[in-house]
This record gives sequence, structure tokens and C-alpha cells, in this order.
Amino acid sequence: MASLVDRYLSHITTACTADRSGAVADYIPELAQVDPEGYGLSLCMHDGQIYSRGDSTVEFTIQSISKPLSYAMALNRLGYVRVDEKIGVEPSGEAFNEISVDDRMRPKNPMINAGAIQTVSLLLPPVREVSAQTVDQVFDEVVAFYSACAGRRLALDSAVYGSEASTGSRNRAIAYMLDSFGVMDTDPEAALDLYYRQCSLRVTTDDLAVIGATLANGGANPRTGRQVIAQEVAQRVLSVMTTCGMYDGAGDWVTSVGLPAKSGVGGGILATLPGQLGIGIYSPRLDRHGNSVRGIDTCRHLSTDLGLHMFNLNRESRVTIRSIYDIGAFEIGEEWSGRERGFLSTCRDQVKVYELQGDLTFSGAESALRRIEADMDDYLVAIVDLSRIDVIDPVARTMMLSVKHTLDERGQLAMVVDPDGVLRASVERHREDQVVPDLVAPETLRGFDPTLPHVHSSMADAVIDAEAFQLERRAG
Repeated sequence: MASLVDRYLSHITTACTADRSGAVADYIPELAQVDPEGYGLSLCMHDGQIYSRGDSTVEFTIQSISKPLSYAMALNRLGYVRVDEKIGVEPSGEAFNEISVDDRMRPKNPMINAGAIQTVSLLLPPVREVSAQTVDQVFDEVVAFYSACAGRRLALDSAVYGSEASTGSRNRAIAYMLDSFGVMDTDPEAALDLYYRQCSLRVTTDDLAVIGATLANGGANPRTGRQVIAQEVAQRVLSVMTTCGMYDGAGDWVTSVGLPAKSGVGGGILATLPGQLGIGIYSPRLDRHGNSVRGIDTCRHLSTDLGLHMFNLNRESRVTIRSIYDIGAFEIGEEWSGRERGFLSTCRDQVKVYELQGDLTFSGAESALRRIEADMDDYLVAIVDLSRIDVIDPVARTMMLSVKHTLDERGQLAMVVDPDGVLRASVERHREDQVVPDLVAPETLRGFDPTLPHVHSSMADAVIDAEAFQLERRAG
């Protein structure tokens, strides 16, 4: 249901644009020059469908959002045992650039700078002198891996790279601290150079959303179909992002937003809902934790309004549409005249049934309604069968009811088969909700007719209703 999702994204960007608090990162001179008003938002669904708003094509540097990708790359190559010997997985509770290690002298996790520098060191040869050509070669491999996750070729921002390399005293101190503790097996300068380069790759919010969806899909890029990351590695990366990705604000993030995520001081945020979607956000004003102010607010809206918290107990199956068929297998109603029955026998394929299954939340409703909308030229009546739906959440309910307006405008009709009353129950349960006021269709607000016209208890009743509509259209 592209139009409905686009309307929601317009609503949320309007709501969040007014916040001009925070400041752009200034400790990297090149980042201090960016437009503080930039704001982009992208969602990539599990099947690769992308929805974008605002500055979604503006490129910015990936910065610390590179950390989970290099961690995945190291796990892919070296395995858990070797990586765990060098990097922990515990939340640090400290700022991203703290000089922080555990009692084994390992960086506490791969999402802080110490852990990220240690991660890239594992991609280099375990020798004390690493040539510039070797660093170039490994960086090319990093670019290829990141690009495979994003689904397009990424490029280096040379100006930001130079700016980071010339002002990275604290990161240099971290690298040599790790070296002095005996946990770094390669040339610290080579590791630093590789780290600065990976942070300086240019991305868009569309790229981040696709990367997030790749992780959500167990490492399979939904746009290209490539299995870029091993499924068990994607699971590990998402776990660490959940507990450590938002630095010392991680606890508040998990409880209020509940999405595995990673932020970057370039103003980007990558978030993912496992099995469903990826999110990319760009807005360069940062809070005291180094996270995008508007990005945090946007994620809170997405999580709350669309029910995206990963511990939301209503989860839908990946394949929400169980089957699609016309009503050719159903007997024509006996109440019609011989002439009417003759006409109805010629147009059974003009009534399409979309049989859904599972617990229906935003992602499943979006996928199902996008298909219904794509098929609109192929039918006169669409019957949505909820017989195998156990729970329908408020946003999914709104989306299901909204298709009626789209079809009404085209002179078509949408019906629902709801034998267990799940749609009626959702309307009654959430009648007073105003979760997304700019998105909700008027009749789904207070005062909506509880009889729900064209909502039937059986498929037989829906078929009769569809036949009546076809006959009315013919007569008119």
C-alpha cells in the first residue's frame, strides 16, 4: 500500500523536522561543514520495496555505522572463537570514544571505537609491518563487502578521510593502548588507516535501509538476492547492535524503541526489525551521546506508531498472503434471475480473493496491500479473507480499511471476510486511539460505524455481496 506508507512517512518527517536541537559533529573539521538541516528517511521492506522521504539521495559518511559491518566481515572470515578472543560483547555503558577494555584487556564490544579499531585489525595480516598496498587491498575488500550489503557500489569521501586521519589523536591513543596490552596482532597505523577509510565511505538513507533489511533477512540482500552475511553471523551482529549500538544510551533505546540499531556521528542511524524491514535515517544534529536528535525521534515514532518494537508480541508470518484466487469455484447465488446468473457466470474472474494468515502488523499489511493495489486493474471487487488472522494491530487495521477508499475512488469495491471478528475487535479496542492522526482515514476514527459495511462473517455472504455489486454496476 505505497500511498498509505508514503503518507505516513510524510506525517512523521513533518512532525520531526521542527526539532532543531543538538549540533553537528565539530571534532572532525569536514563534518562541521555539513548542512545541519539535512533530513532523510528510508524504509526497506523484507522483499526489497523501498519507501523514501526527504534527503534520501543525499550522500553522507557512514562513520560508526560501519562498525557492525566490519564486525560481520570479521566473523564471516575468522569465526566466533577467534574474534571473541580479541573483542568482547558486553555493553560498556560509556561514550563511544572512551579508552575502554575489560579484565582480559579486550575492547568491551565492537560498537565502541576501541572495539571497531580492533575489529579492522583482524582483517589485516598478523604482522608488525603492513605495506600500503596491503591496506589498499583489504580496503577494497571492505568496500566490496559494504557495497554487497547496500546493493550498490559505495565510494570513499577523500576529504572526510583526510580530515579524520589528521585529527584522530584519540583514536590513535586507543590503537596504541590496545597494542601495548598485547591484543593487537598487526601494525596499529595500518589498522587506524583502514578504520578512517571505512568510516569515510559515502552512503544514503536508502543504502542504510537496504543494509538494515539485509541484516533483517538473515544476511540476504533483498534487492540483489545475494547471501552476503551468514545467517548466524547476522544474528550475532543484531544481538550486539541491540545491546551496544547506541552507546551509553542503549538501555533507554532498547526499552523505548526496541530495534537493533547503530548510529554514526555523520548523522546517520541504521535500524532493523528482524525478519521484516530496515530503516535508514539522516539528520546531522547530534545529542550528547553522539546520536542524531531527529533520528532518535523518528525511530521512536516508527516504533510506537507502527508497532515495530522487536518485543511486540504480535508477530506476523513472513508470507502474509496465503493464496489468491477468483470466485469461479463458488456457486452463483440462487436468488438471481436466469439472465443475471448468465451474466455473473461470465465475470467470476472479476472478483479476487486475498487469503491472509498470521498475526497482522505493519510489515505484513504493507506487503499484502501493496499486492492488492498492484492488481487493481485485474478485478472489480477485492475480498480480503481474515479467517486465518489471529490478531490485527491498530496500524494494520487502518491499512486494511484504507484500501476501501482507494477502490471507492476507482468505482471498485473492497470487502472483508472476518468470521472471528478480529477486525471488529480491533476497531472497538482502539476506537479512542489517535496514534497517527494524519494517516488514519476519517471513518476509522471515533464514531466509525460498528457494523463495518461489506465486512462479512462468511465467504458465502461476501460472494453474494460481490455479485450484487457486479449486477448494480451492470444496471448502472
